[in-house]
Amino acid sequence: MINTVLLAEDDKGSAYLVKTVLQKHGYHVLWAANGLEALDIIAKHPVDVVVTDVVMPHMDGVDLYGELKKREDTQHLPIIIITDKQVFKDSFAALGVEHFVPKSSDIEVLLDKIKTINAALQKKEYRKILVSGTNHQVVEQMQRILVARKHLVATADNSLETLHKAFLMSPHVIFLDICMSDYAQTQEVVRSLRCFHFFHNAKIFTYAFLSPKEMTNADVQWHIIEDEAKVCNDIGATKFIGNFTQGSFLENIEEYIQ
Repeated sequence: MINTVLLAEDDKGSAYLVKTVLQKHGYHVLWAANGLEALDIIAKHPVDVVVTDVVMPHMDGVDLYGELKKREDTQHLPIIIITDKQVFKDSFAALGVEHFVPKSSDIEVLLDKIKTINAALQKKEYRKILVSGTNHQVVEQMQRILVARKHLVATADNSLETLHKAFLMSPHVIFLDICMSDYAQTQEVVRSLRCFHFFHNAKIFTYAFLSPKEMTNADVQWHIIEDEAKVCNDIGATKFIGNFTQGSFLENIEEYIQ
């Protein structure tokens, strides 16, 4: 859902006009006079779409686009380029830009473009995902894989934080470390989530992580893990996806996450 628009435009008159119209249509608008200011704003405030002019002082729209696409947390942020010049359109299109509006056009054109992007975002399934686990390296690997698939991913490292973030973001998909046993065991987290109607349709996956060395002598431990996974499935977990490896992770969840 697009609520906050960041407008990068060095012309104060144009920026004021666009900001006023967007605000009348219910959008929260942040304004930056150049690319550097835009990056500073994004570091402090979450935004849903960036609308940027091309020619600006200090950092232009080309460099701003490049910086946003380099960063993991902003690489999938929708960006609308304001330009009348075909040479700019061709250059941005070569970089992968899909959204343009003419600089001299009626603001309704920009409003329609934002509405189109918003509709596309809302159609995408399983955009909000919560990954929880005690092994930070594994959690970060899952996050990178899912972000690369254009999902919005939050992480938690204990059961209490998992429940807190689940209530804040209402994720479509939740990944839980089967060996979590800090404030509550994994099965207790699953049971707690399934008590609330707004989590009834959420996919809850459990997983484990044992290193290759640990797996060679893990018969007893693995039986305990499988027993815990069965309990979680019985009380509402969607699936136990086994021991995490980067190679098998997407394969195990492919039918559930498009």
